[in-house]
Amino acid sequence: MGSAVLESVEVAAQFHHDTSARILISGGIGHSTHHLDTAVTRRGLPVEVGGRPESHVFRDLLTTQYAVPAAAIQVEDQSTNCGENAAFTRHLINEPAALLLIQDPTMQRRTHASFERSFADLPGTRLISHAPLIPWIGPNFVSAGPDRPEIWSLQRFRSLILGEIQRLSDDPTGYGPAGRNFIDHVDIPAPVVAAHNQLATAHPHLIR
Repeated sequence: MGSAVLESVEVAAQFHHDTSARILISGGIGHSTHHLDTAVTRRGLPVEVGGRPESHVFRDLLTTQYAVPAAAIQVEDQSTNCGENAAFTRHLINEPAALLLIQDPTMQRRTHASFERSFADLPGTRLISHAPLIPWIGPNFVSAGPDRPEIWSLQRFRSLILGEIQRLSDDPTGYGPAGRNFIDHVDIPAPVVAAHNQLATAHPHLIR
């Protein structure tokens, strides 16, 4: 589960209620944890935030707001980035038939690549990506739909997108084998690269 996207909780809870699948939540305290705290507070949800691992906040939301039993939830609360989410999760589970990966949609592709790297020793485990929403871009903010609460400001959304394409790149500045080697090579379609370049030219101050 990811970042400040509380729709991940809704989707995970619904999947559990439909299938009785167990939920493993990965997330400690990282550089974006304060965005989750802000999202919970903004929506007025009665869950303690501030200095808590992201996985603990998500667990409390699942149990108190969506009636998911605590026994169905496993928590990994030491990871501080996407690569550690995958690596530390691998240490906690043996050989599942499948993993449904639910993440902030701006990070979904990189999350999948990170899990492919960490679970490479389990070729029988099927990894399935399931973004909790398709972002709706309004005039002032981005959300899950025109009648849904804000998830990102337009500026933060643009910054996240610019950063993700840069990280997915297999070049000296990216996370692929030719760069920092955190993930395996990811094919980025030419239209996506062109759109990224256009956005980067228009908003160079948002590249992070």
